Amino acid sequence: MGLVWIGLLVACVAVTLTENIALGRTCSQSSTMFGLPNNYGAGLAVDGRATTDARSMPLTCTHTQQETDPIWTVNLNTSRPETIQHIRLYLRDNLQDRNNGMETLVGSQMCYNWSSAEHPPPIANVSCRQPLTGTNVTIRIPGSSKYLTLCEVQIFVCSDGWFSQDCDKQCRCLSSTEICDKITGHCSSGCFPGYDGTDCQTACPDGAYGINCASQCGNCLDGDICNKTSGTCPRGCAAGWQSDASCQQACPDGSYGSNCASQCGNCLDGVSCNKTTGSCPAGCAAGWISDDTCLQREGCKWGIPVAATLAVLLIFTVIGGTIHIRRLVNQLESLKTKMSEGHYVNLDERTKVSATESTYEHIDNATPYYNTVDHVQDEI
Repeated sequence: MGLVWIGLLVACVAVTLTENIALGRTCSQSSTMFGLPNNYGAGLAVDGRATTDARSMPLTCTHTQQETDPIWTVNLNTSRPETIQHIRLYLRDNLQDRNNGMETLVGSQMCYNWSSAEHPPPIANVSCRQPLTGTNVTIRIPGSSKYLTLCEVQIFVCSDGWFSQDCDKQCRCLSSTEICDKITGHCSSGCFPGYDGTDCQTACPDGAYGINCASQCGNCLDGDICNKTSGTCPRGCAAGWQSDASCQQACPDGSYGSNCASQCGNCLDGVSCNKTTGSCPAGCAAGWISDDTCLQREGCKWGIPVAATLAVLLIFTVIGGTIHIRRLVNQLESLKTKMSEGHYVNLDERTKVSATESTYEHIDNATPYYNTVDHVQDEI
C-alpha cells in the first residue's frame, strides 16, 4: 500500500512540473477531408484523446485532403512566447509512408524534420535540435499529392517555476513574480539571495550570503555554517563576537566571551584584551593583578591576610571571654555554697561584702549591747 502511495505522489509531482500547452488551443489546417470538420477537423488533434487508430470511434484524428504541402498549425495563445523543445506526436499506425519527410516548426523555425525517405513512428517524441521560442507550432509534409493525418499533438513545457530538459529544477529568481527561462533557468531580475550562477542553482560558498553572494558572514558557534540566504548563525555567534545578524562584529574593547557579556581590561600598554578569553596579550598594566582579566587592583591582594588576622583575633577574644565568664560562674557557685552552710546572716544581698559581714552576728534581746568585734575575738 505504501508503494502505491509513493507512486501516486511521484505521478502528481510529475504532472505539476510539466504541462501540455497545446491542449484545447485554436487550430487550423490547409484542408479538411470531405469538408467534414466534426469528423476530420484540425481541433481533433488537441482534444486530449491520444490514439494511433485513425478509425477509432468517435473519430478523433485530423485528416487533410490530398494536396501539395499539407499543413496544420496550433496557436498557443499564451501571454508570452514559450520556449519549446519537446513535442509528442500521435500518428496513424497504418499508411505510415504518407508521413515521409514530415517537418515540425516553432514559429518559422525548424524544430525537427525527417528525410523524404523516412517517417516518424506512430508515437514520436520530438526534441527540437535547440530550444525555440514562439507562439505557434506547425506540422507539414512537403511535396505533391500528400495527406496529413494527426491523432494528437502534445507540446510540453515546464510549469511556471520549473526548468531544464526534464523540468526538474526549480527557478530561483530574485523577483517573486518572475518566471525563469524554462530551458536555462535564467532570471532577468537576478538570483534569489543565497544563490548564484546563470541558472541561479549554485549556492553561495561558505562564509558568503545574500544577493549575488556579495555579503560576508561567519564566526558561528562551534564552527557552524551561516545561512546562505540571511547570513545568520544557526545557534548564535562564537565567543568574542556580537550576536548581530551575521556575527561579523567583534566584541567592543573591554568585553569578551559569549554574547560579549564578560568584562576585561587594564592590559599592559593599553592594548585590548582577547575578545574570546578576556586575557591580556602581554599581561596586566601596573597596579593590576595578573589574573585572567586584569580587573583586580594590586591593593586588594592584602584583603585575605587582613581578614585572616581579624578572624584569629576574634577567635581569641571569644575564647578569653568564655574563660572569664566561667570564672565568674565558679565564684558565684562558691558564694552560694557558703550561704547554704550558714556562714552568713540574713542581710540584703547588696550588702554581702566580706569586710562588713564579719562584724555582725545574731543579737538576742536579752543580751546586753557590747562590742561585737571584741566578743568575736574572745570567742576565737
